[in-house]
Amino acid sequence: MSASIQDTKVPKMVNFLIGGISGVMAQIATHPMDVIKIRMQVSHDTLRDVVLRTLNTSGVCGFYVGLSAALLRQMTYTTSRLGIYTTLLDIREQQFGYLNYVTMISLGMIAGAMGSFIGTPSDLILIRMVADSNLPPEKQRNYKNAVKAICSIWKTEGLSALWRGAVPTMGRAAIVNGAQLGYLQNGIPLQVVAAMTSSVITCFVSIPMDLAKTRIQNWRQPTKPPGITGMISSIVKTEGILSLWRSFLPYYSRAAPNTVITMVCVDQLHRMYSKLFLESQ
Repeated sequence: MSASIQDTKVPKMVNFLIGGISGVMAQIATHPMDVIKIRMQVSHDTLRDVVLRTLNTSGVCGFYVGLSAALLRQMTYTTSRLGIYTTLLDIREQQFGYLNYVTMISLGMIAGAMGSFIGTPSDLILIRMVADSNLPPEKQRNYKNAVKAICSIWKTEGLSALWRGAVPTMGRAAIVNGAQLGYLQNGIPLQVVAAMTSSVITCFVSIPMDLAKTRIQNWRQPTKPPGITGMISSIVKTEGILSLWRSFLPYYSRAAPNTVITMVCVDQLHRMYSKLFLESQ
């Protein structure tokens, strides 16, 4: 992270706002890969099958299904995780000065888990909106946008249903954010290299949990969905262990660029804020 991000003069609310703006910009750029990944996870289709079917049924616009939910997720999850991380970073640096990587990774994991809990409802909605096309017409939920989806779920399933899959969502976020936030360095070239390399490891480790999360949040059976361990065991038993990593390519193709765009935007927006509002003081 650059020195500008750690500057304690930057108001905490600005940290949260910058995080949200950066996440929205990254999501718009990488949303098609999110759509492909989710559709692969809720079906047995290959990457080629998903791409061709989406193009044939909806055209290019089909790759932006669920964008309202995805943007809401960034405004809740990314705003929270980056705001919480920079706030924790400031507090710990004031207390102890220089922080080692273990501490920074730990702070990233804490921020990721907390932010993902806040963003779980929007993540749930995104999964359902994207996965709708895999269901027969009579079983499709047909959410028009994220706000109407929240109201529908709250009314028909109860408020707590909006946090279905929160545990695997938080577990995945802790893994991803620990590496993503803890290892990013000064300068755009190093940020790109760090994001691309760390994303390989974090995607490989976290994708089984992400798959389980997607299946739990898209659960259509009348019975209660299994927990994360039960879901992973069921997938391995019925589809084979390699199926846990079947959507790795779109998962990585979304995660790495999303990380790069988000963190570069965070860095540059902090620099802009400092130049406009702090250096003149």
